[in-house]
Amino acid sequence: MKSSLVAEWKKAKRKEQCRRAQLKYLRRKREELQKLIGGIKRLKREIKKLEARKAEIRKQQKRRVQFVTSLYSSLQTDIKQQQLPDVRNYERTYGCSPALQVLSDLQREEFDSMESLRLHWGWYRSQFRQFELSVASYECLVAGKHLIVKATGSLRLGIECEDNSDVIECPVLQQFEFEIGEHDVRRITSEVNLVSFVHGKEPLSPDRILETLSYLSQSTVQVGDLAFLGPMHLSTLSEFGYVRVRNISGDKAVVVSIDAEEEEEEDEHSI
Repeated sequence: MKSSLVAEWKKAKRKEQCRRAQLKYLRRKREELQKLIGGIKRLKREIKKLEARKAEIRKQQKRRVQFVTSLYSSLQTDIKQQQLPDVRNYERTYGCSPALQVLSDLQREEFDSMESLRLHWGWYRSQFRQFELSVASYECLVAGKHLIVKATGSLRLGIECEDNSDVIECPVLQQFEFEIGEHDVRRITSEVNLVSFVHGKEPLSPDRILETLSYLSQSTVQVGDLAFLGPMHLSTLSEFGYVRVRNISGDKAVVVSIDAEEEEEEDEHSI
């Protein structure tokens, strides 16, 4: 009798332990399930936020590309009506000239605003017989907190060499950097690939290319002149000769005599 009571008590105790263990297991599973459901809900909210942010960024990308496109359109249509500032007043105010000083400066420039780019490139336009920027494609990239609009195209420069005129074409890459959510541009970089033009269709040695680029970096572009290139003959890109720069007023010209081995000094005379 006593042994059967003990057996019943042990059986009931084991049953109670199993019940408690099962309840503990179910409670732990419910907690895990609630955490999982909560995590899924948070992920869904984050996904919605990311989708909304992605949609907003896409809208901003489209607006920024349209903004840059309108800039290039205005550069083409308003260039003749653009009022160029007085050089001396500009130099006194900003400590530099808006004009292009050496042709090699076109290889890389930085501007802090659309107005600065419009001013300088408008001034460059007045220095060349032909100065036309053609944009072939646009691309808008996201880099951290910034949007970067990349405009790829070509720059056509009208050049007068000896008594002949020609047009050279160089690849151009301009990048406009915006902060996401901001309208104003933070920085503009402009790169004109003069090396591509110097190399041309004929293979040249690296030394010859460096020699030509070195000369370009030392040759000045006169404000108001129609055109100026540098040391190479335009038709062959391998012969050096005379380069004539004609003044718009027509009262004088600067003729630079270039030798393949040695650069001579500039002579200035009246026409």
